Amino acid sequence: MPYLKAQHLTAQLRKFNEKSEKTNRKLIYFGGKIRFQSETDLENYIETNFNEIFPDFVLLKRQHSIKMQRCDLFGCAKSNKQPVIIELKNEEDRYIVSQLIRYRKAILTDKPFADEIDYSLPVKLVAIAPSFHEDNYTDKEASKFENDLCFWAFRVENQNNSGKFKLCDNTYDIPYPIFGLPDVPASSDVAGNILPAFTLNFVGKLPTEYINDFIYLRSLFMSQPKIKEMVSPSYSKILYGTGQGENHKKLAEITNTNKSVCLFLWLPTHVKTNIKIPVARFGFILAKDNSPLSKTSIIEWIVCTKDNIELKNKPSTNIGLSSNRHGMVKWSQPNLYIAQATFGSSNTFWLIMYLLKGITPPIDDATSQWWESYKIENHNGLGWYIDLAIKTWNYRFKKP
Repeated sequence: MPYLKAQHLTAQLRKFNEKSEKTNRKLIYFGGKIRFQSETDLENYIETNFNEIFPDFVLLKRQHSIKMQRCDLFGCAKSNKQPVIIELKNEEDRYIVSQLIRYRKAILTDKPFADEIDYSLPVKLVAIAPSFHEDNYTDKEASKFENDLCFWAFRVENQNNSGKFKLCDNTYDIPYPIFGLPDVPASSDVAGNILPAFTLNFVGKLPTEYINDFIYLRSLFMSQPKIKEMVSPSYSKILYGTGQGENHKKLAEITNTNKSVCLFLWLPTHVKTNIKIPVARFGFILAKDNSPLSKTSIIEWIVCTKDNIELKNKPSTNIGLSSNRHGMVKWSQPNLYIAQATFGSSNTFWLIMYLLKGITPPIDDATSQWWESYKIENHNGLGWYIDLAIKTWNYRFKKP
């Protein structure tokens, strides 16, 4: 049990977490668009406002499971009790038609809510997403249910830093804050937030002087797309990523041992092979009395490691440093991190160039000159690496 999960909550803590989720729902600005942070948040919003958004439908069940299938929203039309299946997607999905058709078959086999639904009528299949892939239209034409299958595109817009949900020419308010808007600084004011139970226990074990910095960092991490927050059973480790396994993407990790509190970030790294998005886990040795969780802290060493940082291994200079099997120097001073990560590794070079300047091949002479000076600058602020890790995370989900 590397990380705690919902089943490890007591009934009382489960209610506490539900309250926390409702309090902390948000919209995020990502890839030039505003969206719900997760598909679950989209479902929550639609369920809460179902009667307003769909005045002609009755919602009978959310996440209705039947014959190994689970449809997001299941209901019927008010006028004639026609069965209605609604599938929600927070981003474009190529397979939404096949999902709806599978749900249709399962529903017609078991005929749930038979007293409230007229199964002699065709099942209305509704796909709701921000956009639809061309494969969706191909699948729709090839299906036998084209006349009963609807594609409804939605969008979320910003009006005075307030979200608006637009669907079928109608507009509805979204009472969630928007995180990540350009030129709008992230706020560390969390007076109205309620931390989840596991996170609250992790915070309870942190030194008091680090708590505000942690809350601010958490707000940054949790505002990124597809992020999950995972806490270890001992409440000594908290991970931000898509999951805990080797194949899951990760953004950051904070450990709290009897030795120290450490922040680890997944950053661009040197690789000898042609990996499209080369990243690795890096930790930081900070200047004396600097907070390990503050963006204003000063870095002395950057450490490429899968484990905890052993100070006894700290070198005295950057000369003759050992490398990992992918070619990245294990210990690097801040003014050499970029140069060491990109030296002889073209894909890492182009990744960093895109993250920093939005540039793709080729580059002109002016950019080349900028790069030669920039890569040896002393990037010794922890905030620079936090920002780079977040840019890297977003790039992994929105490759150019």
